[in-house]
Amino acid sequence: MKKILFILIFALVATGCSTPLNKDRYLKNFDTFIAEVSENYKNYSDKDWEQKTEKFEKFSVGWYEKFKDDFSWQEKLKIATFHTKFHYYSALGQTSSAFKDLLEALNVQEIKVKVRDFINNDMEAELNQLYEEARKAGKAAEEAITEILNELQISIEEFQK
Repeated sequence: MKKILFILIFALVATGCSTPLNKDRYLKNFDTFIAEVSENYKNYSDKDWEQKTEKFEKFSVGWYEKFKDDFSWQEKLKIATFHTKFHYYSALGQTSSAFKDLLEALNVQEIKVKVRDFINNDMEAELNQLYEEARKAGKAAEEAITEILNELQISIEEFQK
């Protein structure tokens, strides 16, 4: 008898944690999920974002379909807000990851070694050329980032918060 009770409780807990049983639970779980993403988006790895996106898809399509006829217009508006927030934090979090990848690709240590070599060997012309190329690359990166933020309609000041 205890085994049956244990299995029944385990099944209820497992089902309750994965698929919402009613629209109120769905809304509460979706709200909790969005709050978690907004709190931790800066710390997510690419794999974390894959998992979060999969769960978001469950909320947006699979579970939403189950309750869509039961939602009031206010609840539908709330769900639309959840969608906007998720996409906003996803863009910010994954953009941060792209910046890290860009910095790794630049190989800063190698650049430092070259600059020291140029200074030690009195290669002022080459150093000026290296500086000019770095300035152009930085300007191109700045323009690309500004364009992305403009497309997302986010100001640089808001991004820095």
